[in-house]
Amino acid sequence: MDAVDPMEDDPSKAVMLFGRDIRKIPCFKQSMLYGIYGGIAAGLATFMFTSRGKLATTVALGCQWSVTLTYWCACRYNYVMQKYELNDVKNILQGSSIASVEDSNVLQEQQKKLVDV
Repeated sequence: MDAVDPMEDDPSKAVMLFGRDIRKIPCFKQSMLYGIYGGIAAGLATFMFTSRGKLATTVALGCQWSVTLTYWCACRYNYVMQKYELNDVKNILQGSSIASVEDSNVLQEQQKKLVDV
């Protein structure tokens, strides 16, 4: 999805959550950032229109988690579909390379027969 950051490979800066480095989980960073930004925007808009702090906080947290989960699901779906497509392309390329090797062997055998005649 994003370009690989050279700082991500540094093991001294690993961010561990439940025994996993969250920097290496696809879609985690983007979904959290979009969720936070969406929650802040919804909370501020609610506070601006109602001036009720508790309601604005509730709306902000609800929007943050709903945006985070929605974006996470959409991003992971796209990630898995791209992964399947790459596997299909890899299999096609492997099949075509095997076929081209077999075709070249057949051509060499035919050329040998023609030379022998």
